[in-house]
Amino acid sequence: MSKKVLFLIPDGVGIRNYLYSNVIAYLKSNAKIAFWSTLPEEAFQETLELHQINVDFKKIKLHPERFFTRLWKETSVYARLKYNSQKVNNPTILNNWRKNNKNFKLRQLYNFAQIIGSWASKDYHRILKLETKSRKAWSRGLIDYYKKELLDSDISSIFITHQRVASLMPICLAAKELGIKVTTAIYSWDNLPKARLAVLADQYVVWSDYMKEEMHIYYPEITSEKVIVTGTPQFEFYLEKERLMSRRDFALKYNLDENKKWICFSGDDRLTSPYDADYLRDVASSIQDFSNDYHILFRRSPADFSTRYDAVLKEYEGLIISIDPIWNTTANGWGTFFPQLEDVDLLANMAYHCFVAINVGSTIAHDFSVFDKPCMYINYDQKFAENWSVDTIYKFQHFRSMNGLDAVIFVNSVDDWKDKIIETSINPNLIAVGRNDWRDKIVIPPLNLSSKKINDLL
Repeated sequence: MSKKVLFLIPDGVGIRNYLYSNVIAYLKSNAKIAFWSTLPEEAFQETLELHQINVDFKKIKLHPERFFTRLWKETSVYARLKYNSQKVNNPTILNNWRKNNKNFKLRQLYNFAQIIGSWASKDYHRILKLETKSRKAWSRGLIDYYKKELLDSDISSIFITHQRVASLMPICLAAKELGIKVTTAIYSWDNLPKARLAVLADQYVVWSDYMKEEMHIYYPEITSEKVIVTGTPQFEFYLEKERLMSRRDFALKYNLDENKKWICFSGDDRLTSPYDADYLRDVASSIQDFSNDYHILFRRSPADFSTRYDAVLKEYEGLIISIDPIWNTTANGWGTFFPQLEDVDLLANMAYHCFVAINVGSTIAHDFSVFDKPCMYINYDQKFAENWSVDTIYKFQHFRSMNGLDAVIFVNSVDDWKDKIIETSINPNLIAVGRNDWRDKIVIPPLNLSSKKINDLL
């Protein structure tokens, strides 16, 4: 009997990183495939056309956590964050604790979680007991419902495209009772210290040996054989030459001067970098006298279609060219947005044709390094910044992976932009010379085997 693999896809990022990749291409000849997602069925149309497949699709509504499920989960999250911050001596890990202050009941829940979580952080076994209590508080009826759905769908194994959605836990618990193997991908290289392992799985797919060691540090109860180093398929796209346009064709498509040097300014979401528009203005202002030499290609975060960039885009029209991500954003909320296949090609071409990326501390540095391009990390505060500092960003735990490596170009002052941009455009191979070493530490090479490794697991 043919195996049937269920993909649980809680948001659009999973479509880009896994469904558009070769994971499906490998898997379709070995197994039947099912998708369960909160996204509408049309979000997967390009996946079906790309891979020439039919799948069993089910639109699911994830049920909110019951009071005690959430109480014990949030308590364990706070306990883990405090425990982790002390274990690795990094207080910034506690910045990931974000209280919900929407109403009185939730404020009380979070206050209680902090009090009990502080107590639990002093003994790791207390944290494990809290997580067990949270799992046991899920509705028995809901678990039985998912057991029936899994049986009726004849599911052999499950792949969760990321581990951060707690409402997937009842499906995991149902699968465990049925003996169905659950594999989850760890979403990103910064997730493990943040106590965001919200699902229970039999296998955990990570990007590198570095992340596997992190799993051992932060989740010692998960044995080594359950943590599988596969890399991540999102970097395979850059190696597929058929995705790349000629510089002339790309310039014609986006009204660019192909003879100018192109800089990519990659925006973050508002929470991560609330002053991005001001940084973009700083970059443009520093090179406006050289506007005949440069274009700044501005790519906003797919999670941020606010108007905060409008003024600077208008002020530096012609120098800054805004090229928006190609995502469907008609629904409400980041969790309901999803990328179109063309956006994969767009980002690959921006990385291929721009000589440098500029950002506040994101994975774009690794994306650009695939083409051996450097990245500039913004490393100064705006004078009027309140309750936010870039200094905190680079103290986050995942940036310790950069220690000892000349991996990025830090721009430490607004006055540094012009010289560093010119220097990078002239001598890109003489600066940030450790960028590929840093990427290879974070994502296991070779980059083109990730999909195959995940297929073999499933």
